[in-house]
Amino acid sequence: MPYEWIRWEIEKSRAARRVVVLDCCYSARAFGVQSDAAALEVDGTYLLAAAAETAVALSPPGEPLTAFTGELVTVLRQGVPNGPEFLDLDTVFSRLSSRLAARERPRPQRLCRNRLGLAPFVRNRAYVPEQPAPDRASEGIQPQPTDVIVADLYTARSLADTLQAIADGAVTGLGYLQATVNLVRPDGDLVVAAIAGNAADEPLLTGQIGAREAWDQRLSMGEAWDGLRFISHSDAGGLDEDGVPESFTALSAMPVGAWHPRNRLYAPMFTSKTSNDLIGVMSLGPPKKDRRLGPAMLEALRTYTFHASVAVSNARMRSNMQRALVRLERDQQALRASEESFRQIFENAPSGVAITDMHDGERGRILRANDALCRMLGRPMSTMRRYAFLDLIHPEDLETMMALAPEGGRADVRLARQDGSWVWVAFSTSVVADHADGPLFLVVHVDDIEERRRRELAVEDILSTDPVTGLLTEPGLRLYLQRHLCPGPATGHHAHDLHVSSGEHPFAHRDHTHKVPPGMGSTLALIRLGINSFKTVNDRFGFTAGDHVLAELADRVRSAVAQGTVAARVGGDEFLVLADNVDVYNATHLALRLSKACAHPLYFGSPDSVAVSLSTTYVLSWATCGSSWQKALHDSARRMHEEKKAG
Repeated sequence: MPYEWIRWEIEKSRAARRVVVLDCCYSARAFGVQSDAAALEVDGTYLLAAAAETAVALSPPGEPLTAFTGELVTVLRQGVPNGPEFLDLDTVFSRLSSRLAARERPRPQRLCRNRLGLAPFVRNRAYVPEQPAPDRASEGIQPQPTDVIVADLYTARSLADTLQAIADGAVTGLGYLQATVNLVRPDGDLVVAAIAGNAADEPLLTGQIGAREAWDQRLSMGEAWDGLRFISHSDAGGLDEDGVPESFTALSAMPVGAWHPRNRLYAPMFTSKTSNDLIGVMSLGPPKKDRRLGPAMLEALRTYTFHASVAVSNARMRSNMQRALVRLERDQQALRASEESFRQIFENAPSGVAITDMHDGERGRILRANDALCRMLGRPMSTMRRYAFLDLIHPEDLETMMALAPEGGRADVRLARQDGSWVWVAFSTSVVADHADGPLFLVVHVDDIEERRRRELAVEDILSTDPVTGLLTEPGLRLYLQRHLCPGPATGHHAHDLHVSSGEHPFAHRDHTHKVPPGMGSTLALIRLGINSFKTVNDRFGFTAGDHVLAELADRVRSAVAQGTVAARVGGDEFLVLADNVDVYNATHLALRLSKACAHPLYFGSPDSVAVSLSTTYVLSWATCGSSWQKALHDSARRMHEEKKAG
């Protein structure tokens, strides 16, 4: 039937306390109806369900009752050994839950209102009235005062001594026959760290490991005694096979109500009273004399467990501090050795090495330079500290330096010597960073490449100049474009004179003018001029005449362009002019002027001069930052091909 029907009847009851026991599959679904979100709440109600809302209940074959009801009846008939005179519902539930779990049967569920679970419910049939405490002095047993036992915990010199003092205190001070201290390892498992009261088991068990899963299972079984955990021998099915190492004390006689040899009492130790961070577990044997646990003895055990937890935490802290001090001293020794090695390498390096500042306001300033760099630049160390590398770099090489990535890179640049001359160097950088505070400083390596660069420039000059016209060749044109087109943004609102702040680059301190499409800022126009029918000159008059015509056309191109404008010969019969900072109108006007200058008749040959008139075709394109030089030249050549094809 729907649980709503049952709840309606419960609401009509005038009883202050109501107990509902549901033994059926999915019975915990009733919690949703009886939850805080229900339209009508039934206060003072304890709901006990046989199975979770997604689990079935069990009716074992051959048993007269269902699994849940059978265990509930057994608990009520037998009672709870060492329990109070009256059992509350929470104790009944805990006992019932542990018995079902031990037999691998469905776990029960509960829902309680107004702390009804703590109210007396039934008389405990296993209750035995506590007998007056015997005169310990007459029996020869002199238990120590609690403060004396606790003091021993805090005076131990090491973690191992602390753990042994905990075990010894439980035996000699609290009056248990046997005690084992299990300590949580870094991997979560528990190791037997100390044993007292059972000398035979000590060498066998000390150092043995118990899996954390098995311990968690044990600490969730049995009866919860306000911070302690008791598992009766009747509920301990399967614990002998879970791999947890433990020691038991043999008892010669067992009076009624006595401690059974296979009973287990655990005292979990946590980092604090409010924490669930387990640091260890004390496993205790039976009391020495009456073999019963009264309220006073349990309270003493709880207090002792708390102090034991604090003592273990303190001992671990001391141990960690000692290890940290040892590691710190070793690290300092290694650091001193490392610093000395770095100093030796730095000072005696055959190439120049410098350390520069990376902090705002002092970015790029030389903090330290080795002898090789000082000799290379002819400057003593006392004066090197006055400079940043940007103060020493040739103005024409500043853009090359700006192209270096902030995290490090390599470039060939010129540095100023003390006497005013320049030296070519291979300049490479790397950042030494602190992950917490950001970059600390920049290590700069400087190698003298003057001789190598002189040879490279000589070869580059030969390759970059056309021997017929004296203009740049296509390789020389590529070098020019590489130096004047940066990889940065060239469109949108970023396409303007962009100031690169010192925070963006370790050497940045000057403006860079982007090359952008016309109408958006500084432009770089590519005017490609093709000589029509030039092949006929070579075919009719020979290659010498053709070279004479090309040289004359090159002179006309130079005369038609402004001072500083770059002109190059590309291909056999084409010229390319780079016009900086011109708009579409001026670029078109320059192209027409070039075309007109080249169209005038040319005379060659002596004494019979030959006049040749050649027409031209021009196309206009643009080179932009953020785009490669290959694309700029390819676009220009493609447009010329399309123009000639169109006729």
